[in-house]
Amino acid sequence: MNRSIYCSPVLLINGKEILSVSDAKFSDSGNNTLQKLSVTFSEPDLEDSNLFNERVEFFLNYGSQDGVPLFRGYVKEFKPTERNISISAIDPRTFISGQDSLPVVIDEVNNYDGYTAIQFITEVLASHLNVNNTVLSTEALQEMDKPVYMNGIRSTEPPYDTLKKLVETQRDDDDILKVYEYFLGVYHGGLNTSLVLRKTKALDGRPDFTYTYNNGIIKLSYKERAPPSFGLAASEAGTTVRFDYGNAPKGHRGVKVSGKFTSREHARKHALAEVMLKQGDDKEITITVSKGYYLEPGAIIRLEVPDSNIRGQYRITSKKISYSSGKVSCTMQLNKKPIKISDYIN
Repeated sequence: MNRSIYCSPVLLINGKEILSVSDAKFSDSGNNTLQKLSVTFSEPDLEDSNLFNERVEFFLNYGSQDGVPLFRGYVKEFKPTERNISISAIDPRTFISGQDSLPVVIDEVNNYDGYTAIQFITEVLASHLNVNNTVLSTEALQEMDKPVYMNGIRSTEPPYDTLKKLVETQRDDDDILKVYEYFLGVYHGGLNTSLVLRKTKALDGRPDFTYTYNNGIIKLSYKERAPPSFGLAASEAGTTVRFDYGNAPKGHRGVKVSGKFTSREHARKHALAEVMLKQGDDKEITITVSKGYYLEPGAIIRLEVPDSNIRGQYRITSKKISYSSGKVSCTMQLNKKPIKISDYIN
């Protein structure tokens, strides 16, 4: 492996160091999705091995030796050839998410009524996944400050998918001018990886890092889109409420709020909160950087650049790190969230 003082990555498979990594790609797309790692290496001892579900740890070691891995997960695909081996790994949430994951049936007989969403996933991990050894811990998982409950949930979906749906619809909207979302992630500790739940931070707080063209920015590009000018939400009675915001100088765009709300006023409050939440999400910014590789989605960064249209503070929504031939690069997306046709309407 390359032993540059700037980047000296280490790949471990079941605790064994692989000394022949030629390239690696790591991605964290945020939005409650799973982290992914793909690596290519040549290791004759592993050519005939079945690497499926083997534990993988990847230390970037950018500038110094890392105490914890950038990524920890399990091999989901591998391809040996005459020259090398390529693997694709996903973080431990893979065992509770997707069609091949551990099934948990929630019905009228066995259910989690009265549990919060966090209590539900904690119980599932303890009684179903981590029975013989710790695959995904909860040591860094904390309860939501505004808990959402499992009452009435009946499902055969993977448990992480059930958890995601509940987390994605919850908002902290006590202050309608500062609405916050909750999102899931993982923390890779020294021994195990823990599920974590976080809440978006205020954009006007202290940034985690400040980028300039002389300090970290290699390349920057962006495009703008119109933020929603109105929101639609339905009440349990079947009526739909529309909340309008401003005079829509960039054109009329709408956002449809999922869920059925107890009254028209309750529906209107949630429509207002969703429209306000998305007012600061009108730019899609991509930056390639030489610093801040360990910043995570949800972190706040400041762009101190000459263009006053984009100077300011933004949330990191995803990042990708690539290593090849001794060189490493990092690209981040700021304020860019996956847009679904069903969410935005004309």
